[in-house]
Amino acid sequence: MQVFKAMMKVTRRWLPSALVYIIVFVVISIFASSSSTKENKFEVTKLDICVFDRDDTPESHALIELIGKNNNLKHLEDDKDVIIDALYYGRVDYALIINEGYAEKLGNGETADLFGSYHIDESFSIVYINQFLEQYTSSVKAYLAMGKPLSEAVASAENVLTQESEVDMFRGNDEGNEHFSVAFSSYFLFMPYILISAVFVVICQVLVVMNRKDLRFRTNCSCIKNTSYSMQLCLGSVAFVMTVWLFLMVVGAFLNKEMYSGRAWLAVLNSFIFSLVVAAIAVLVSCFEPKQNVLNLITQVIGLGMCFLCGVFIPASMLGDNVIAISRFLPAYWYVKANSMIAETEPYSFDSVMQCYMIQLSFAAAMVVLALLVRRVKYSGAAISTSVKKIAANS
Repeated sequence: MQVFKAMMKVTRRWLPSALVYIIVFVVISIFASSSSTKENKFEVTKLDICVFDRDDTPESHALIELIGKNNNLKHLEDDKDVIIDALYYGRVDYALIINEGYAEKLGNGETADLFGSYHIDESFSIVYINQFLEQYTSSVKAYLAMGKPLSEAVASAENVLTQESEVDMFRGNDEGNEHFSVAFSSYFLFMPYILISAVFVVICQVLVVMNRKDLRFRTNCSCIKNTSYSMQLCLGSVAFVMTVWLFLMVVGAFLNKEMYSGRAWLAVLNSFIFSLVVAAIAVLVSCFEPKQNVLNLITQVIGLGMCFLCGVFIPASMLGDNVIAISRFLPAYWYVKANSMIAETEPYSFDSVMQCYMIQLSFAAAMVVLALLVRRVKYSGAAISTSVKKIAANS
């Protein structure tokens, strides 16, 4: 295992580069996990509203009181410059003016020119308050049409608009999926990019060093067979990838203490298989001995390319049919598809998940075979030339 030990020594040099990717991913995951653990309750948005009552009637007072129940009432001087400054600096979201004659027009069933307003632009607050005022005046007008006096119509409209219902945002789970929520599935969803970046920046660099001509020539002169040399390099690559994967699994267990329960085990197995795929791709890329600047380019192209095309960064539902057709030839597509089925953002099928696993393993096997073939062809010349030198020296 001399080659394996030498590879581990070289690996230490490139560990800091991989740790940058891993630490950033872990920190982001911790923040995302802490925000997703908050209770999923629906809360009405409260706006900071300033109301200028120029009608000063019981009906206008009732409207102001109703607005204050679901919003924060602010008091400002009735001056245009003061109001505009408050809107510009965000002290208020909306300045409402109840025009003079509001009660009289409302009692006559008129809904035009009842209000004025100051606002910066057409934002959410504008749409929200305008919709509320339209609902209120329409409700009052409807009760007036039923024959009720204005005071009763105002009270009835207020009663209707103040009715509340408690809303909980809930996602149902079934058959062991309660331990693998959609929120936590995003941890596994973004794992391909981290695995590719962290593994490539270390494994490819190490293998390029181990495959240098001077080292290869010395190895060919030794008793180590070419197949044994290649297998030890593959073993070292897999060992490093498994170390990174295990660390990410420990972090995942910290973020979700019930991760290793129920259907979540399928996601763990899915990430393990994809880690093997990444190791195989790294070994294949290193066989071509790219320079460091070229290797960085290859890492970004493979990492970002697969993540964008296969639904890691952009949901697959938003990708075109042609993009999906291309992404089927990439292993990350089947990883994301399995992860989506496990989280039930797509219809779950155990057989389909197993199929995704087998396709990923097929990719890994194909990469390993290609890597062995490339190494055999690429370095066979070194062995021949070394043998020739030996014969020449003996003669």
